Amino acid sequence: MKKKQIVMAVIAVAAVITAGAFTVRSMAAEKAAKRDLQYTYNRAYSDLRDCVDNISTTLDKSIYANTATQQNGLAARLMRETSLAKEALSTLPITDDTMSNVSKYITQVGDFSMTLSSRVSAGGKITDAEYKTIEQLHTYATKLSQSLTSVKPDYSSPNVAKQFKQTAEDFTDFPSLIYDGPFSDHIGRKSPRCLQNKKDIEQGNAKVIAAKCLGIPTDKLTHIADTAGGLPTYNFSTGTIRISVTKKGGMVVSMENSREITSEKIDAKAAQQKAEAYLAKQGYKNMLPSYWIKTDGRILFNFAYQDGDVRCYPDLIKVGVALDTGEIVSLGANGYVMNHTTRNFDTPKYDKAQAQANVSTRLKVNSGRLALIPTEGLNEVLCWEFNCTGSGNDRVLVYINCQTGMEQQIMIVQPSDTGTLVK
Repeated sequence: MKKKQIVMAVIAVAAVITAGAFTVRSMAAEKAAKRDLQYTYNRAYSDLRDCVDNISTTLDKSIYANTATQQNGLAARLMRETSLAKEALSTLPITDDTMSNVSKYITQVGDFSMTLSSRVSAGGKITDAEYKTIEQLHTYATKLSQSLTSVKPDYSSPNVAKQFKQTAEDFTDFPSLIYDGPFSDHIGRKSPRCLQNKKDIEQGNAKVIAAKCLGIPTDKLTHIADTAGGLPTYNFSTGTIRISVTKKGGMVVSMENSREITSEKIDAKAAQQKAEAYLAKQGYKNMLPSYWIKTDGRILFNFAYQDGDVRCYPDLIKVGVALDTGEIVSLGANGYVMNHTTRNFDTPKYDKAQAQANVSTRLKVNSGRLALIPTEGLNEVLCWEFNCTGSGNDRVLVYINCQTGMEQQIMIVQPSDTGTLVK
């Protein structure tokens, strides 16, 4: 009997352990499921914000588009972004009609874009009244973007829809419709042109190049995991610094010093002089500054290569300067390495005056120059770059193709106390 009791006790303990393990696994699975769902909602909300921001920027550009090619391109972009925005909105856990006005607005922007695109393709024109509507749509897109940025939704709350109440109320009177970077990201999807016909170097030689760039002995550097892909590099570190040297040609392609910067003792002008001197010391010639942005005690400058009269935006180098000491704390030369080469430019078919005639009359042209810009098809095109002022003192860059006379690109420049953004 005693033996039987012992056996029963063992079975009972085993059952308890098994049940406990099952409970733990169930709780872990439930927690993982909630985490995955939270990630899905956060991702959808982030996508919605990005799409609305893109819609706002594209509508702003549409106000100044003056040729059928550019107008159709912008309309296509609006249709794509509105479609993605509706998909993201439908993923959020809002089961009532709280966001119905927002959904309606996004739908009408897409429909309006399609209508205008069809007419422009058939040789028609956008009327003054429709331009006014585009301006109104842009105003509401900007408002929606700001509202979405201010909301920090808690998806675990049973009343998550109420968190979007203010956003919804902002969209009670948008107009009824009757029925449409910066160049620096265009890298990494092709072979590095600057390294063509260059030979591979040994890791030891790359270490010497990295040490010389940093101004330190080679024994201060530690070799870390290399980078493969389209631009293979040897990578090294020392303290808070990481530096990469291309395996072919031995060019320093990036450097980042992550040290903390606690004060600002130099201004933007002095920082720019430090950046220019650094590039000259590293052997980069004819690099001219374009835009900069300040964050976390440092200024990041964008430099583009100047080839005679042509500003070559694909050949981009980013230099970061610490505002406490003026030390160079970052270098990003991917754009230059991927794109820089010897170029022979065709004589423009459209001169500056002829190209300027194709800029929207809604813009005041302040200046113009030749510029090489990248295309979405991984090519480059020579344009006339016109620096313009639009309504509300908008600063707008319009690029007119030198060979076709058509608008190739429109960029909205957004200056602020912390630098300049271009969209």
